[in-house]
Amino acid sequence: MPVSGYLLFFISQGGSAAGNNPARESGLSLNTRYYLMLFVMALKILCLHVAEDQASYRYRVEQFLPFWEEYGIEMHTVRITGKSYPEKLRLALGSKKYDYVWLQRKLLALFFITLIARRSRLLYDYDDALYARESYIDGLPKKPTKPGSKQSISRLNSLLKRTSMVFAGSDALVNYARQFNPDGTFLVPTAFSKVPELPVRVSCSDDRVTFGWIGNNLNLFFLSLIDDAASSLQARYPAVRFSVMSGKPPEGLKTCWNFVSWSKEAEVEWLESIDIGMMPLVDDEWSRGKCAFKLLQYMAHGKPVIASAVGANRAAVIDGVSGYLASSSAEWLAAFESLVTSPDRRRAMGKESCKHFLQTYERQKVQEQMADLLHRHFNQTQQH
Repeated sequence: MPVSGYLLFFISQGGSAAGNNPARESGLSLNTRYYLMLFVMALKILCLHVAEDQASYRYRVEQFLPFWEEYGIEMHTVRITGKSYPEKLRLALGSKKYDYVWLQRKLLALFFITLIARRSRLLYDYDDALYARESYIDGLPKKPTKPGSKQSISRLNSLLKRTSMVFAGSDALVNYARQFNPDGTFLVPTAFSKVPELPVRVSCSDDRVTFGWIGNNLNLFFLSLIDDAASSLQARYPAVRFSVMSGKPPEGLKTCWNFVSWSKEAEVEWLESIDIGMMPLVDDEWSRGKCAFKLLQYMAHGKPVIASAVGANRAAVIDGVSGYLASSSAEWLAAFESLVTSPDRRRAMGKESCKHFLQTYERQKVQEQMADLLHRHFNQTQQH
């Protein structure tokens, strides 16, 4: 393994480490603590990631790439999906050049995992319950590579046993991983970049309120869970809008949905256009593993949120403060009406929603957490 290391000075506000205060002299500051890192060499990490068009890549890998140097980390990325056997073998054999190999979501065969783990420190990052059947799938998975299949479960369990570190995106994923790696598993929530300050949009009239849902085509399945409540609300307030941004419009529902085709360019404008964000889920093993990412998108834009009281949603929504958690159709309808009838409540909850996002899920906060975990782990393992 390459020789890497760093010196990290923690200087509390109003005090200093022994001797001079290098953070104060350099003018570097971060919240109530100052960090100054003097690098002998940056940590070298090879990130083997999933396809670039997947949200998992965009929000758990790509958005962090421009900033790793600030944290003393030299990140090299390679798309692992679609690689041939010889290409995977070359990557595994070459992993000794790196302090860590960061495997993002992909479940490699045990042979490659073993090769990497013997040559470097293996870090596994996952944000879905790959051990569970997807909520919208009836019966057993038809492909061996699908979540919940025997092959996926076997590969995941073997991988978790051999990793030096696991970054898991939700409490459910943490609890699963700790069955196999109790000391090296850490909760690292999915992050979202801070949104530039924009004028707060709050509809002043009940009949102009827009509820929004964003997601991929498969997840349109979850909209059926709120169909009774949403259609009842539309019957009482005919001009209330339900807007969906996805790859196709929902089908077979009583609620009238305004469809907006998803594109990276149109996403911000759509998020700004809605008044309230929603995330309904089934209470099953797959959904409990989700990382509440839809909610983070709404929260970053200062929107109050309504979500099923399932998994990571419970942490993302401060019930009655930043939005509402709902466990039944009646609770969804009550939440809808509470926000439709009060612009002041929408405004106040939107502010709390954004505040909670900035404190917990904002990109810089999460990246600082990951960098700290990596450097601490590296220094501890260097000493053994």
